[in-house]
Amino acid sequence: MATRASSDEIARTGVTVRIPPALRSYTDGQDEVVLEADDVASLLRSLDRGFPGIRDRVVDEAGQRRQYVNIFVNEDLLWSSLPEARLRRGDVVHILPSVAGG
Repeated sequence: MATRASSDEIARTGVTVRIPPALRSYTDGQDEVVLEADDVASLLRSLDRGFPGIRDRVVDEAGQRRQYVNIFVNEDLLWSSLPEARLRRGDVVHILPSVAGG
């Protein structure tokens, strides 16, 4: 189950996922959740189990990151495929939909 935790708890227990405002309707307003996962693909599946529908906003039917979504692991923009993006306890994942306008 996804919960909010202190930084010490995160380092011991899991990965923090920062939820952008555009997706908080799926998380009942939570701005971050802590999950256990070995890679970004499994993290998104776990996130979707707790908050159904959120994964479809981040990845397409083939499980590829949607073009308008950026995923950061800690401070690094994710360029690799989601299963190749390994995670460790204490990591912070940011999901950031691109913003466009004129």
